[in-house]
Amino acid sequence: MARKTMATAIGARREQSSEAQQMDLFAMRRVVNAPDWTDVPKDAREALVGLMMRLILEHAQMAAPTKIEAGHDC
Repeated sequence: MARKTMATAIGARREQSSEAQQMDLFAMRRVVNAPDWTDVPKDAREALVGLMMRLILEHAQMAAPTKIEAGHDC
């Protein structure tokens, strides 16, 4: 009986997660009063790209499971 209840709960979670939508980062919507990427100064673009790369890499490290290797302490 408990297995059936758990299976039902897992199925409900899967249904919820499949309903989640990801925003389209490449949609052709324009933000009012926002400059084109090419109009942003080069140093600001490079800084932003560096910060975004750092954010993504740090997030990936936090999301990755940690591996514990078995071995001998020498």
